[in-house]
Amino acid sequence: MLNTIRIIALGVILSLSSCATSQKYNEDLNQELGKTSAQLISSFGQPTKVKKLANGDEIITYISINYQVLPDPNYYFNTDFMTEDEMFYPFTYGEDVIPVGNFMGETITEYCKTDFYLKNDIVSSWQWRGNACVAL
Repeated sequence: MLNTIRIIALGVILSLSSCATSQKYNEDLNQELGKTSAQLISSFGQPTKVKKLANGDEIITYISINYQVLPDPNYYFNTDFMTEDEMFYPFTYGEDVIPVGNFMGETITEYCKTDFYLKNDIVSSWQWRGNACVAL
């Protein structure tokens, strides 16, 4: 039952992001080829890291990390759904309330690292890795 609920929750998250694709991200990155570093930064914002190579070329890196928290299905956090007495019964002893489950059920890390290689201050290639390198 617990695994079924987690699979359904993950399916909902994936379906909401199903319009965003890595193919579209690739297309967006291809549009940056031939641009200067100033134009790249204008499009993508401040980079996470800039590495100067010995030959004068640069690698401009963008890293995006997002954490999605799926609550434990045993944790009842909607107080409109049940009264406090109903929610914790039979897990109460006098006035002491013992909550059922842990809110932090599972954390999903979404990560994308994109590197742009610049030769003579012009974007000549790119590469990405991660599970969240997508665009609409």
